[in-house]
Order: sequence, then structure tokens, then C-alpha cells
Amino acid sequence: MEHEVKHALKVYKTVKDPNIAWWHKFREIAVEILIIVFAVTLSIWLHDKSEHNHQQAEVNQFLRGLKQDLTSDIVEMQGDRQAFVLTGKAYKYISNPTPGFKLNKDSIKSHIDYIYNTTTFISNNGRYEAFKSSGKIGNIENADLQYEITNYYQRLIPSLLLISNEYLEGKKQLFQYLIQNEKFPNNMDNLTVVLSSNEAKNICSSISYVDQEVERYNTAVKQSQKIIALIDKSDNN
Repeated sequence: MEHEVKHALKVYKTVKDPNIAWWHKFREIAVEILIIVFAVTLSIWLHDKSEHNHQQAEVNQFLRGLKQDLTSDIVEMQGDRQAFVLTGKAYKYISNPTPGFKLNKDSIKSHIDYIYNTTTFISNNGRYEAFKSSGKIGNIENADLQYEITNYYQRLIPSLLLISNEYLEGKKQLFQYLIQNEKFPNNMDNLTVVLSSNEAKNICSSISYVDQEVERYNTAVKQSQKIIALIDKSDNN
């Protein structure tokens, strides 16, 4: 700014100087104006470039952290997905419609962890939410990467949580039934008898199908892996 002021003063003095011919004034003024314009333009360009570099440094730091978050998400989602698969098997066993089928105490014992479990995914979304709240998501220059990240956190994860919570509501019906009818909690013989009732079998039948839940987890895992691949590709460019 100091240099621009000096050149502006020089223009002013040139204009006011009666001893300088008009054509000479014109040339001097034109040169000084060009210098001022160039200096201002260069200053703006350097400032914008510095700001852009700072923004991209923040983006790169965010993406490195996001990759760690997604890697953790994948591990948890794979575990949750397996839990849903085994939960479905447990309830399909209990609600077996074959005439004359009777529950076996040892089989119930082998399924016990998934009869009582509650599976809820907890996303590592703190970093994303902070970056989004600061209005910096738009600084991600890779349009595909920006879209996939937003799609994962804004659509896929809420969808996964919604269907998981709906499934949990169904399990709560079974939990409530067991609380009301178990005479000897943690007694496998008594539990086998209670689960053999028609009501328990009907409840278990209604929550034995976990295909939608498993599919949502599959989709979310694939999306996480896709984002990680895009981040890795961006780092290599």
C-alpha cells in the first residue's frame, strides 16, 4: 500500500506541475497508473493465492482425519452387520414354524448374546459436523469427493440409524415380554419355556428378518471405502 501511495502522489505532483508539457504529463501519468494497477492486481492475486493455500491446507488436514474416522466406522459397521446377521439367526431359530419343533436349551444358550443384544451404530461424525458448521465443505475442490462425503453423512448414515432404531423398537417388545414372564432371570430352562410360547414366537418371527438392516450397513461400508479411495487418489495427484 505504501508504494501505491507514493505513485499516486507522483501522479498528483505531475498533474500540478506547470513546467511539464501536457504530452509529457500524459505519459508520466499513464506509466504511474499502470504501475499502481499492476501493484494492486499483484497484491490481490498474492492475497487470494495465500488464502487459497490456507484453505486447501485445512481441507487436506480434514480429509486425513476423515479417513481415520471412516476407517473406524467401517470396523464398527462390519461388527454391527455381523451382529444383525446372528441376531436374525437367533430369532429365526426361536420362531421356527415346523410342526412339532421344540426349542433346545443348549441352542438357546448358544444364541443368548444375540437374543438380548442391542446394536446401534455410533458414527465418528464430529470432525465432519465441525467442518460443515464452519462452512468449509465447499472448499473441497474435488466435486465428486465433496458429494460422496455429504451423501454419506447426510443421507446414508441417517437412513442406517433410522432403520436400526425401528428394529430396536421391535426388540423392545420381546424384552418387555421376557421381563413380564421370566420367573427366574438368567435361568436357561425357564427362558426356554418362555420363548416357546406362541406370543414369544410371534414377536421373534416379526424381528427375524434383518435383510434391510444388513443391506443398509453394506451400502454404508461401500460408501466409506469409496470415499477413502477418493481421498487416496486426491493425495496421489
